[in-house]
Amino acid sequence: MPTQRKIDSVAELTEKMSRMQAVIVADYRGITVEEITKVRNKIRPLGGEFIIAKNTLALIAAKATGFAAIEPALYGPTALCFAYTDAAAVAKAVKEVNAEIKKLSFRGAMLGNTYIGGEQALEVVASVPTRQEILAQIVGTIDAPVSGIVGVLNSAATGVVYAVQGRIDKLGGDDKAA
Repeated sequence: MPTQRKIDSVAELTEKMSRMQAVIVADYRGITVEEITKVRNKIRPLGGEFIIAKNTLALIAAKATGFAAIEPALYGPTALCFAYTDAAAVAKAVKEVNAEIKKLSFRGAMLGNTYIGGEQALEVVASVPTRQEILAQIVGTIDAPVSGIVGVLNSAATGVVYAVQGRIDKLGGDDKAA
């Protein structure tokens, strides 16, 4: 018979999984509370959350939200790193902190509906362009044609000015215009 605490945990995990862009599964053996706090503080402003979860409860929540493919990564001591707003930024922050502490080992990740297995899961999620990078690419794509149009309009206006000036010069209006 499930306890109320477990029911609440599954409901909380289901809610987190339903609104995530990605989740990275890690083994947290050997990491201190101070180091976990460091990871949490690094990813929280980026729209991320780092929690310790029971595998069985995480699997129940994953199946309820359509992320059952994550099952191979759910074994042993499990930490879940959720990314709610910018998966790549959160993954890069986790990668940065782990380069310093060197204690997290990664088992897999869900990026959208795609399961990425193994140690390379963090690398794959971190290699995706961040939201800011995508926005910069979109602005660059939009800006290029606009710059071209401005150049064409500017050259057309310059051409008209030169044509009028040439006509004035031809009529001998240089001296009289001043």
